[in-house]
Formats: sequence, C-alpha cells, structure tokens
Amino acid sequence: MSPQLQPLLSVVIPNWNGAAYLERCLQSLQRQEYPSREILVVDNGSTDASLEITERIAPDAIVIRHERNQGFAAAVNAGIRAAGGEWIAVLNNDTEAAPSWLAEWACGIERHPEAAFFACRILDMKTRSQVYSAGDCFLRTGIGYRRGQDQPDCAEYGAERETFSACACAALYRKSVLHELQGFDSRFFAYLEDVDIGLRLRAAGYKGFYLPSALIYHHGSATAGGEFSALSVRLRTRNAVLVLLKSLPASILWRCAPMIASAQLSWMARALAHARLLSYLRGLAGVVPLIPHALAERRRQQSLWHKNSSRMWQDILNSEALAREDYQRTGVNPPSAFLKWYFRKFAR
Repeated sequence: MSPQLQPLLSVVIPNWNGAAYLERCLQSLQRQEYPSREILVVDNGSTDASLEITERIAPDAIVIRHERNQGFAAAVNAGIRAAGGEWIAVLNNDTEAAPSWLAEWACGIERHPEAAFFACRILDMKTRSQVYSAGDCFLRTGIGYRRGQDQPDCAEYGAERETFSACACAALYRKSVLHELQGFDSRFFAYLEDVDIGLRLRAAGYKGFYLPSALIYHHGSATAGGEFSALSVRLRTRNAVLVLLKSLPASILWRCAPMIASAQLSWMARALAHARLLSYLRGLAGVVPLIPHALAERRRQQSLWHKNSSRMWQDILNSEALAREDYQRTGVNPPSAFLKWYFRKFAR
C-alpha cells in the first residue's frame, strides 16, 4: 500500500492501574511496522506507575486522564472522541501486538472496503499457542461464544472469514460507524460491551471480518481478577441482562426465550458453585436502575430492527451454527457441560 494511501489507525488503550502489563503493550506498539498510527492511553485515575511508564515508553502517545475509574467502555469512548484516525483499534493493556498487527489491519481494510469492523486472532500470552478468540459468535442463549476458546491454534483458525462480532480486547472499528451508533455503552462499565455493540452493528446492517494474520497475545481478565471474581460476576450478570433488554428485538427475544432461560440458570448455578451468590444477586439488582435507559435504547433501534430483523435473525443462526461446529469439532477442553447439553438440546 502506498504511504499516501495508508489510513491513520488510532490505537485506544483503556487503562486502570495496569502498570504490570502496560509496558509490554506499549513496547509492542512501538515495534509496529506500520507507520501511520497514533496511540491514545485513556487512564481511569490510576494510582500506580502507569502514566510514568507511558511517558517513558511512548512519549508521543496522547494521554487522556480521568480523575476516577469510569470503566472500560467510557474510556474507549473518550479515546474515540480524541482520535484522529479513520479507524479505531481498541486494545486491552494486558496484550502484546505482533509487529505486523497494524499492517495486517490496513491490508484487511483494503481487501474489505465494505467492512465496519474487524476481529483478529488472539492467542494466550503464556502459551503463545492456545486460542483466546478467533472471532466472536452470538448464540440464541443471548450470550457470546469466543470461537476457538482454549483450543490449540491450528489451520482452522487461519482462514479469513466473516464474523458476527469482535472481542474488544483487540478489535478494529470504523470511526464513522462508531459515531453513528453513539459509541460503546458506558453504562456497561466493563464486560459484554463488545457483545452489545456487535448486536447494534448487526441491527444497523453492518458486517465485519476475522483477520487471522492480525495477531495479538492476551493475558485475559488481568484487571478484574479473573472470571469469578466478585466484580466480574456482578458485572457479567448485570450486563448479560442489559444486553437482552436493550439490544435484541422482541421477535428474537420471544423465539429465544427457552434458550435464554437455560443460559441464565446455568450462569446462576456456576456463580453459586464459586460462592458468588451475593455478587450474582447484586448484578441482578443493578439492572433495575438501568431499565429506563434500556427502554429508551429499544425505542431508538426500532426502525433498524424493523428494517433488518430478518437479516439479524439469520446472522444469529449462522453464527450459532459456526459456534456449534467449532465446539463439536474441538470437544472444547475443558468441556462445558452447559454447551454440550445446549447444542444437543437445541438443534437448529
């Protein structure tokens, strides 16, 4: 690609006390082979050495400082507003980008001018050979499915293809589309905001692609303390319900009611098994003050749903078929008892 035609890619890194990881992330961005880029670090009131590390490793980075922790989604939105690029690369601070990561994004943009977003191949930071996400799917249960999760990296995940949505720990979005959709929903704070925006992108008729050549290594849940930390359970519980209330058309909700109920019961059981009942109940209670917002969002999306609901439903069916194929092919290690039951019980 001619230097004159290279789009400016803006890398937005939300950060909250991420000093233990941020240095490696920024160093990998400084090694990028793609020159037309800018780095924006949005700091959510860190009290560690995050800002000092940013100044030392990436002195050319744009730093946006928040006085308090406003959450991942709000930090991304602040970065979007300040970014000068045509495309926004959202990146977790606990990641490391391969040197060709941005260059592969740019090639993908050239190959797919119709795309509104891109997902990349995300591998586990420690093993470097285990998949974290090879493009995200959406199930009729109302939950996301990270294709290839916890599986050995293989040729199956090396094929470029359309994807339902992207894992926002490392994803690329067209800035104009994010403005049109009013960005990420800051009320999510953290967790499932990428599922929500994926549904809204689909409702608006947009599509995206999985680019396996764009490679990222990721720790996973480094900031929140793991999948079953008290914070994680509370936010995942609340946000899973919020996604359903605000971003799924009524016709799809009714069709999927048995699947959604089974998934919610399974999640409650897992929370109980990890002694997180109180966090789970706090998550449910946290939905109540957000109901007016969810209803307002539903009204705002009505026209899009009326226009694209049939296509959106087909997209969900295709996405679930891909997830089922991936699950049955790999056996998923460790196995998910719920998914094993679900894919047997609810055949398309």
